[in-house]
Amino acid sequence: MSVMNEQEKKLVEDHLYLVKNIVRATMSINESIQGLGYDDLFQTGCEALCHAALHYRADRGATFATFADVVIKNRLLSHCRKITRLQAPILYLDAPSAEYPELTLADTLPEKNDRTISDFETFYLLAEAGKHYNGISQKGIEALQLKCRGHTGVEIARYYGVKPNHVAAWISRAVSKLRADDFYLQHEGA
Repeated sequence: MSVMNEQEKKLVEDHLYLVKNIVRATMSINESIQGLGYDDLFQTGCEALCHAALHYRADRGATFATFADVVIKNRLLSHCRKITRLQAPILYLDAPSAEYPELTLADTLPEKNDRTISDFETFYLLAEAGKHYNGISQKGIEALQLKCRGHTGVEIARYYGVKPNHVAAWISRAVSKLRADDFYLQHEGA
């Protein structure tokens, strides 16, 4: 990471208006999508302006404003592409179904059995599963038991002396195994 000198800092300060103008004129600001709000776009544009100041060479014939304009626009476009790739579109339950336009998405959801299993049954099933699995799956089942007792992932991680993402991975592995196990599938909606 390069440190800007005083001349580069002055270029950035004098041309901050470019970021504001480009964001307002060329970007589709959408505050409901994380990363596409005005503040996020402005911050990305400011980072691009700093990058432009670090790499600007007056001997190449372009003014700094022209060079920075291109750098900022390109960085913002890349940012928007990245955000749209990472975030799936939001589907609203009252929107029409693609397959059956006369129905809403809520109408096409499968019916769920209203009966839920009790806490006692949950603890019993997890205890039984703990007897049949080992390794990461067993740790995941233990973590699930602790979660059912109200502990957070951070607390469980502290108990085991690991990072919270390890606990999440253990739970994910255990859940995958349980979902594939016929014994526990028959109790899922019982």
